[in-house]
Amino acid sequence: MTIKVPKLLLTAAAGAYLLGVASLATAGNHLKCYKVKDPLGVGAVKYTTDLVSNTGLPTETGCSFKARAQFCCDPVDKVNTSPAPPGGGPTGPTTKFCCYKLKCAKVNGPFSVKDQFGSRTVTRLSAKLLCAPASPSGAFLDDSSVF
Repeated sequence: MTIKVPKLLLTAAAGAYLLGVASLATAGNHLKCYKVKDPLGVGAVKYTTDLVSNTGLPTETGCSFKARAQFCCDPVDKVNTSPAPPGGGPTGPTTKFCCYKLKCAKVNGPFSVKDQFGSRTVTRLSAKLLCAPASPSGAFLDDSSVF
């Protein structure tokens, strides 16, 4: 059985990783993300926020999301990949994330990206997910320095 991972999910995970997320010494350097069913459901709180990029993209104001996770991601190490990727990009460890459906205005770009699968310049960026670091052990706030 072949599992297709949406490009949006891969982009969000890569973007979260490239933005210099908090790290753990024992975590992997990739994210494996699962579509989840969040029990908060219909009663999820709606938030509005401004998102400030650490990579040179313009600040996006008036974005909104509901606190109902769409995906949760776990750090993993990718091994035995064939063919071998050409390399490049960050290699440090990451942590768990949960991602929320996000609504923002489009950003025109261009935005240069380099990861182990190659270099490219993307345009017409449309933010779709906001991924927030989750507790490494699953407990609530086991290390406030990670959040």
